[in-house]
Amino acid sequence: MSRIQDISEYLSSQGLRPEPRDYGLYFRYNMLNFTIIYDDDDSEFLKINLPAIFDVNDDNLADVLLACNAVNLKRKVVKAYIVDGDSVYVTAEQLLDTNPDYEDVIPRTLNMLVQARDCFYNELKG
Repeated sequence: MSRIQDISEYLSSQGLRPEPRDYGLYFRYNMLNFTIIYDDDDSEFLKINLPAIFDVNDDNLADVLLACNAVNLKRKVVKAYIVDGDSVYVTAEQLLDTNPDYEDVIPRTLNMLVQARDCFYNELKG
């Protein structure tokens, strides 16, 4: 069984109903959309996104960049960045061992992503 199938089964066991996509998996957790990006060339790499948490435009670009930088400095494992020039994503990237404990890794990663999103919003508020 592949790594992405293992992750999908774990998410299903937690009631999260993952949906297969070309890039990996899509699922909802605590009313938020998440994606898991699968890399066929590196099965021990896990990338979970919390996409499109904030819209970027010319008026808020400087504040968004400062808030992303603050997240990247203050938070472990996660990073905040602008995608396609108009949307902020928060991503967690991790290296997995050969037998990862998804019951430990995935909930902790999802919580780190939510905390990073909250940090981003707090930084924008000033």
